[in-house]
Amino acid sequence: MPIPRGRLHLLLAALALRAGQFVSTEELIDHVWGEEVPPGARTTLRAYIKRLRARLREPGAGGEDGAARLIEARPGGYLLAVEEAGTDLHGFRALWARATSGEGNELAALDEALALWRGKPLAGLQPLPWVVETASGLTEEWLRAVERRADLLIERGGKAAFDAVAVELRVLLAEYPFRESLWRRHILALHLGGRSAEALLRYDEVRRLLADQLGVEPSASLRSLYHRILTAADDGGEPDIAEPGVPSPPSQPPRGRQPGETGDDGAAAPRPELVGRRRCLAALDALLDSRHRPGIIVVDGPAGVGKTALARYWAASAAGKFPGGPVRVNLRGFHSRPPLGVREALARLLQGAGVGEAELPRGLSGRSAMFTELTAARPMLVLLDNAHDAEQVRHLLPASGSLAVVTSQRQLRGLVAREGASRLTLGRLDPDEGVQLVTALGGPAVTGARRGEIEELVELCAGLPLALRIAVEQLARVPSLTPAGLAVELRDERSRLALLETGDDDSASIRGTLGRAHQLLGPGEATLLGKLAQHAEAEFGLDDAAALLAVGQGKAHTLLNGLVSLNLVEQLSLRRYRLPCLQRAVAGELLPKPRALNAVR
Repeated sequence: MPIPRGRLHLLLAALALRAGQFVSTEELIDHVWGEEVPPGARTTLRAYIKRLRARLREPGAGGEDGAARLIEARPGGYLLAVEEAGTDLHGFRALWARATSGEGNELAALDEALALWRGKPLAGLQPLPWVVETASGLTEEWLRAVERRADLLIERGGKAAFDAVAVELRVLLAEYPFRESLWRRHILALHLGGRSAEALLRYDEVRRLLADQLGVEPSASLRSLYHRILTAADDGGEPDIAEPGVPSPPSQPPRGRQPGETGDDGAAAPRPELVGRRRCLAALDALLDSRHRPGIIVVDGPAGVGKTALARYWAASAAGKFPGGPVRVNLRGFHSRPPLGVREALARLLQGAGVGEAELPRGLSGRSAMFTELTAARPMLVLLDNAHDAEQVRHLLPASGSLAVVTSQRQLRGLVAREGASRLTLGRLDPDEGVQLVTALGGPAVTGARRGEIEELVELCAGLPLALRIAVEQLARVPSLTPAGLAVELRDERSRLALLETGDDDSASIRGTLGRAHQLLGPGEATLLGKLAQHAEAEFGLDDAAALLAVGQGKAHTLLNGLVSLNLVEQLSLRRYRLPCLQRAVAGELLPKPRALNAVR
């Protein structure tokens, strides 16, 4: 049915993407007008709903009643009343779930799913930010299905299958030239189809493309495949059907130390005690046990939230599933010292994997190749702790079959978008988890305290495990100090930060820990954070931020996006944000104080 282009297309897309689900009026207004919301938008939206109903008739129902049943009005919003299978997107997702369930013919289900995909998602819509972001996410779902289908055809074998994959992916690479996972499968298909010389030429093409356009080397798995093809060509052997990116294991393990003998920056530490993160641990277990488990897991969150503790605790229990064991390196991305260089990081990882210092290659490329070979031969759990950015991590990723767990205060969106990483965002402890942590750590110091008193302590510490540990240390150290008494002191925002530090260790200071990321802010982001700390409520809107800076909502959105990416500000919805109380205190103290303004309400 023809639908007039423009706002009606945006409205229909917003409803269809959530087929069978309630969509609030506020969300629809955001999706239809973006930043340019006109006066009387609610009234205009009702008129658009009426026009859309006039275009869409429920088959067999007829009349306005049928149209009303198709787009149902609910208190505070609307619902497109069709089954999930009534949209191509949900049909595609259902078939993808069937394909990955392990039941039935996976290749047939993927063929059926991909047949539903016609053209680019949301094509023709006004390129509002939500349209661009949603289309990007949907395209990523499609590309993963395409890549999985290519893997199945490669596993099936035969020159016809190899040639078909090579041709299909060559066409896609013209549109997605920086997607290295497509390049890897394309080059592998050429190699397995007996076209190794062409495969090497294509590798050289992508190597030059990445160097010229992005200034980076190909990924570890792509480089590993290249060396494997070279080895096969030198030996005059026939191409084999091994896992993409995994070279043959060396005949002997490397000499030197065994995994686990290098201390803090080598193997993962002994299993520590961890309280209050049961759901996060279960989420990591589910990722590891899934049929198509990721090769990279990003654990991000604000400073002091316990990312390192969670990752190391979980790695200790998951390491048994990796023959090469766990190795860890502290990348010092958010640290009082400069971030660790890639060459040095590789040295520490290799030593953690059992390579003796005398056997370490001197150059970066040699160390990278050795690490790729080791992690391919003996799959390892690689913990890349406290990463500075995605580029630092890309040079340290292990070969296919191993797992990289990356912790960072940054959200590392590039690893999710480009490398297909899975994300686990670690948030503040909820009241139950916080009480559990304080009770477990406090011992006699909190005996007899009422639950409400401990809950207030958790709230004043913003649910940050580091802040709670510092508070509990004071309760145990200062005679007669009780949770209620400490809460009274912490209520005074002027002295809160001074109370939440030990005085002898910058890493045990909320002021020092939360303030490190401020050095990475641009002038506009720093100014906005300072004004939010001085004048905004804890929860605020996009329009509030724009008003504080006297800029348009587009500019405010860009600056807020930078603060969110560093986990300095929490994003609650498309246009709503929160500045946690401790981050507010640190920002208000460390950043330049702007001119007095009325508080944003």
